[in-house]
Amino acid sequence: MKTALVGCGYWGAAIARTIAGLHELQLVSVLDRDSAVSEPIARLSGAVKASSLEEALDRDSEAAIIATPPETHYKLARRCLEAGKHVFVEKPFATSLEHARALLRLADKNGLICMVDHTYVYSEPVRWLRGMVDRGEFGKIVYATSRRINLGVFQYFTDVIWDLAVHDLAVIDYLLGLDIASVQVSSMKYDGFPSDAMANITLDLKSGVHANLAVSWLSPVKVREMVIGGTERMAVFDDTKSDKLLVFDKGVVLKEELDSNDLMRQMAEYRYGETAIPPLAKKPPLSSALLHFAECVRTDSEPLTGPGSILSVMKALDAISKSRGSPASGDRDGEGVDGSARTRRRRV
Repeated sequence: MKTALVGCGYWGAAIARTIAGLHELQLVSVLDRDSAVSEPIARLSGAVKASSLEEALDRDSEAAIIATPPETHYKLARRCLEAGKHVFVEKPFATSLEHARALLRLADKNGLICMVDHTYVYSEPVRWLRGMVDRGEFGKIVYATSRRINLGVFQYFTDVIWDLAVHDLAVIDYLLGLDIASVQVSSMKYDGFPSDAMANITLDLKSGVHANLAVSWLSPVKVREMVIGGTERMAVFDDTKSDKLLVFDKGVVLKEELDSNDLMRQMAEYRYGETAIPPLAKKPPLSSALLHFAECVRTDSEPLTGPGSILSVMKALDAISKSRGSPASGDRDGEGVDGSARTRRRRV
């Protein structure tokens, strides 16, 4: 599939290197506002270094991959869709729910594939977890917690939630769904910088699952961890470890007993079983995502992270933003820059 790459920064370069090892995709043009950045990518892929989006899309491409800053996604994706190109967009898909819906309507109208790069959904540990969920191996799932923290790059047009929490929201949606009953958010800016740099998000899902997400650009250590807890089994997905997934045959058992005064009491007991390390395939998630995109274009199929995943995650981000009492990412009108922490709770 002949493809144009728009954006040759850190993630765009990773996409170009990945495509170079795939037979199913071919970069025919690359574009970046800094020609010095796009030059080595063009040499790597044998693609033309374009000087405009129109030139990039005119190179007989079927699709466009957008790996530019989030605030540019809507306008670039819209122009690509209007030009009749399938689009693969880096996360977050857009900076507002309204823009996301508009792009999906345009893609549907033009009969084009629209996919977001929720990369972790294509990781082997998450796919294994999905199999466990489908087979009911967790029993009743009680909670999901995640920590995604590091000494990250501060971004002006998007905050730490739209930058980091979007990954965990996409994984939770894939595993458990994101039908949210209520959301509570505590967030903090740093030293007057306009974007939130730390946040703690609590989601109560209508399924009864309690989810908590912690994200930060201010951590001295890098943590990429998600825990799924059920009545029968629990699992830890740690993307920084060599053994990325551990499954624990452990849990809490509640029993009702009569005490010495013949009063009914509820007692908690702990069940300790084996810890398993699943045999995961060594498939890079970005490679799997790009191959899936090409296959969906070829077969005219809806991607795993297509409209359903896009809208679910964008609705969650929208609810979180409204819970904070602030506009969605990319819309800065009226947003205060006071450096204070704030906590809001909102029914959805």
